[in-house]
Amino acid sequence: MMFVLKILLFGNAEERKILEEALLQPLKEYKITFDIHNLSNPQKFMKNYLFNNDYHLIVMCSDGNTKYIFKSRSDTPLIHVVTGIMSFPPTAEEIDDKLMRNPELASFFSPGEYTVTHRDCTRKIPYMDIDYIRRDNDKTIIHLTNGGTETTSKNIGKVMSEINREYFAKSSPGLFVNTRNICKIHNSCQHYKTVELKSGAMVELKSIYFDKFRDAYSLSVARLASLKTLDD
Repeated sequence: MMFVLKILLFGNAEERKILEEALLQPLKEYKITFDIHNLSNPQKFMKNYLFNNDYHLIVMCSDGNTKYIFKSRSDTPLIHVVTGIMSFPPTAEEIDDKLMRNPELASFFSPGEYTVTHRDCTRKIPYMDIDYIRRDNDKTIIHLTNGGTETTSKNIGKVMSEINREYFAKSSPGLFVNTRNICKIHNSCQHYKTVELKSGAMVELKSIYFDKFRDAYSLSVARLASLKTLDD
């Protein structure tokens, strides 16, 4: 069951406009159903909003920073789940790391996952935790953002037929990269580029795959112009 993420933006009109513009694209990219409300009155905020669970996410400008509070859904007891601070205005990277990828947001959208089975043990790996997937002879190794790996006895063709290809693009033979976990792309030479991923891993992007790779990346990342292409 999908839920509507109720968001309260607190601050003056200019601050709320900046926060809303920063949040809209990531919310749409993650296909989160949301409802944004605005508030500028501090007394109403303290009395009517801060200590109830009408809103699941409160975002405000305070002391030159962006502060946020995740709360439980209205069908659960009141819990202040997570609080945190970002810069103001918040960067796309901060929003992605601290809000969109926060586990507390998981009930509001379906990021997708891949299931790996070893005998009687099954592990579901969220797509957001996968940096890249590569062929290893007849097996496939899934490289994770935390630096770990998971190996499946399925060949890479089978894995890629089971996974959501909106997330993954081919970068070289037998290697597929999660376009949502790209940090930078380095222009290494005429024949290939180097993709730097969230875990710090560096993988090769063959020039012959670049056009399709770029198209897949542009579909998954709202601000294509913000991609840091280095070593020009």
